[in-house]
Amino acid sequence: MPKSTHFAPSWDTSSFGHPADMSALESLALGEHLTLCSRARDPLQFLRNGAGVVRGFVAPRLVTTVFFIALIAGTTWLAA
Repeated sequence: MPKSTHFAPSWDTSSFGHPADMSALESLALGEHLTLCSRARDPLQFLRNGAGVVRGFVAPRLVTTVFFIALIAGTTWLAA
Protein backbone atom coordinates (compact mmCIF):
# COMPACT_ATOMS: atom_id res chain seq x y z
CA MET A 1 0.00 0.00 0.00
CA PRO A 2 1.42 3.42 -0.89
CA LYS A 3 2.48 5.60 2.02
CA SER A 4 1.37 8.80 0.29
CA THR A 5 -2.27 9.67 0.93
CA HIS A 6 -2.51 12.84 -1.15
CA PHE A 7 -4.49 12.69 -4.38
CA ALA A 8 -2.57 15.13 -6.52
CA PRO A 9 -2.69 14.37 -10.25
CA SER A 10 0.43 12.80 -11.64
CA TRP A 11 1.75 11.81 -15.03
CA ASP A 12 3.38 8.43 -15.46
CA THR A 13 5.05 7.25 -18.65
CA SER A 14 6.96 4.21 -19.65
CA SER A 15 9.88 6.22 -21.01
CA PHE A 16 12.19 4.96 -18.24
CA GLY A 17 13.71 8.32 -17.37
CA HIS A 18 14.05 9.57 -20.94
CA PRO A 19 11.87 12.30 -22.44
CA ALA A 20 8.54 10.88 -23.59
CA ASP A 21 8.34 11.29 -27.36
CA MET A 22 6.55 9.69 -30.30
CA SER A 23 8.55 7.37 -32.47
CA ALA A 24 8.67 7.85 -36.23
CA LEU A 25 6.54 4.72 -36.68
CA GLU A 26 3.86 6.03 -34.31
CA SER A 27 3.86 9.40 -36.06
CA LEU A 28 3.48 7.74 -39.45
CA ALA A 29 0.62 5.53 -38.22
CA LEU A 30 -1.16 8.55 -36.73
CA GLY A 31 -0.78 10.49 -39.97
CA GLU A 32 -2.21 7.60 -42.01
CA HIS A 33 -5.11 7.24 -39.58
CA LEU A 34 -5.96 10.95 -39.77
CA THR A 35 -5.81 10.87 -43.57
CA LEU A 36 -8.18 7.89 -43.73
CA CYS A 37 -10.59 9.50 -41.27
CA SER A 38 -10.67 12.77 -43.19
CA ARG A 39 -11.34 10.95 -46.47
CA ALA A 40 -14.11 8.88 -44.93
CA ARG A 41 -16.05 11.87 -43.65
CA ASP A 42 -15.40 14.46 -46.37
CA PRO A 43 -18.88 14.45 -48.00
CA LEU A 44 -20.67 14.40 -44.65
CA GLN A 45 -18.35 17.04 -43.23
CA PHE A 46 -19.08 19.28 -46.23
CA LEU A 47 -22.82 19.01 -45.54
CA ARG A 48 -22.34 19.65 -41.82
CA ASN A 49 -20.28 22.75 -42.52
CA GLY A 50 -22.93 24.04 -44.92
CA ALA A 51 -25.70 23.41 -42.41
CA GLY A 52 -23.67 25.16 -39.73
CA VAL A 53 -23.24 28.23 -41.94
CA VAL A 54 -26.97 28.35 -42.70
CA ARG A 55 -27.88 27.87 -39.05
CA GLY A 56 -25.38 30.53 -38.01
CA PHE A 57 -27.02 32.97 -40.42
CA VAL A 58 -30.65 32.09 -39.66
CA ALA A 59 -30.53 31.64 -35.87
CA PRO A 60 -29.87 35.28 -34.92
CA ARG A 61 -32.47 36.38 -37.48
CA LEU A 62 -35.21 33.88 -36.61
CA VAL A 63 -38.14 36.31 -36.50
CA THR A 64 -37.08 37.99 -39.74
CA THR A 65 -36.57 34.61 -41.44
CA VAL A 66 -40.02 33.38 -40.39
CA PHE A 67 -41.55 36.66 -41.56
CA PHE A 68 -39.97 36.40 -45.01
CA ILE A 69 -40.92 32.73 -45.38
CA ALA A 70 -44.53 33.61 -44.49
CA LEU A 71 -44.44 36.57 -46.90
CA ILE A 72 -43.14 34.42 -49.76
CA ALA A 73 -45.64 31.64 -49.00
CA GLY A 74 -48.50 34.13 -48.84
CA THR A 75 -47.47 35.82 -52.08
CA THR A 76 -47.16 32.44 -53.82
CA TRP A 77 -50.58 31.38 -52.51
CA LEU A 78 -52.24 34.61 -53.68
CA ALA A 79 -50.57 34.45 -57.11
CA ALA A 80 -51.75 30.88 -57.75
